[in-house]
Amino acid sequence: MRARPGRGDDVQGLLLRVTETLNLVPGCELYVVHRSATEPDTVWVSECWADQQALEASLGASPPEGVDAVHPGDVLALLAGPPEIIAVTPVGGVGLAPVEQG
Repeated sequence: MRARPGRGDDVQGLLLRVTETLNLVPGCELYVVHRSATEPDTVWVSECWADQQALEASLGASPPEGVDAVHPGDVLALLAGPPEIIAVTPVGGVGLAPVEQG
């Protein structure tokens, strides 16, 4: 995600707030916020979900009671354009359960 000039810290802050409740969301296996080492207003999120249904369910779920939720529009308002989404399928590595090949 490329934030509007000077808003990279704000985007990072909102996305880190998202991480505070993701341990309560079924199917979220990984959600990591990264900053570009060379572009201060570029923020990356690496996320892995058990399946597409878990991801879709998370997008429509109500936040836990008492949580000041971050809405997608809060983040989108700080971006210079739409986020770039790159869909990949993990096939191995450290940190995630092995993926069954079918």
